[in-house]
Amino acid sequence: ENIYGLYVSLHMGRADQLLGNAQREEQFLNFVRDGGFTYLIFYELEGLNPTSVKAQQFASLANRAKSTAGVKQIGAALGDASEADTVVAYNNGRSASERIDVLNVEYEFWNKTNRKTEFAKTISMLERFNAVAAANHLMTEIYVGWIDATEAVTLANVTDRILVHYYMKTDETIINFGLERLEWLSAASRKVRIAPIFSNEGPKNTNDLPFMGCWLEKNPHQQAYKSWKAQYDALDKPWKANIEVVGSTWFVYDKFLDVGTSGTGCTN
Repeated sequence: ENIYGLYVSLHMGRADQLLGNAQREEQFLNFVRDGGFTYLIFYELEGLNPTSVKAQQFASLANRAKSTAGVKQIGAALGDASEADTVVAYNNGRSASERIDVLNVEYEFWNKTNRKTEFAKTISMLERFNAVAAANHLMTEIYVGWIDATEAVTLANVTDRILVHYYMKTDETIINFGLERLEWLSAASRKVRIAPIFSNEGPKNTNDLPFMGCWLEKNPHQQAYKSWKAQYDALDKPWKANIEVVGSTWFVYDKFLDVGTSGTGCTN
């Protein structure tokens, strides 16, 4: 079953905190339902105390996402091997609709000073996640920006799903953005499940470069994957036989709220 994913920041302790604010939670769930999102990846779940108010609020939000908004899976974006145990502790005794289903590795080894050491750390994290996942009916996945051919194969052989970033300003020729990454991943010894990630950041609401924020002023968000997939399907490449495209993902929820507002810096 294909995923349509959305990264979500809880913004704990901020004025725009999502958890525990009934109005914001309702706005969020409506957006998820109306947009057809089926997979949510949450930040800020590290160190979650299973008996805390935060855990109760999160369980309530997860339950409503799955029971009323069409969500099939919930992931936790994590950057440390020990956090797998945090997820298991949270899940214990909770109903399926409240549970976290996916251990998502969020660790940008390609941006670290000692890439080789940090990549090894990433692999050990994935191996730990895999062991925990196998024992607890969970899935593992990793988000990647830039990888080389060796890293690609190593990663693909130790995770269930790989989210590959396609951070462009428009959907034109988007498939060509780092296309070699898919070819390298396809060299793994098992079929590799991938999903592209698109970013909705615009000129003025980004911690990075501006990406599809302005494009979204004129295009529905669902169009990004339609374009990407049409371009992928048109590729005549033998390596595609070992790649399974399983949907797509967007980064990040709150930036969608800026689309069409005057503060985005879009002049189109």
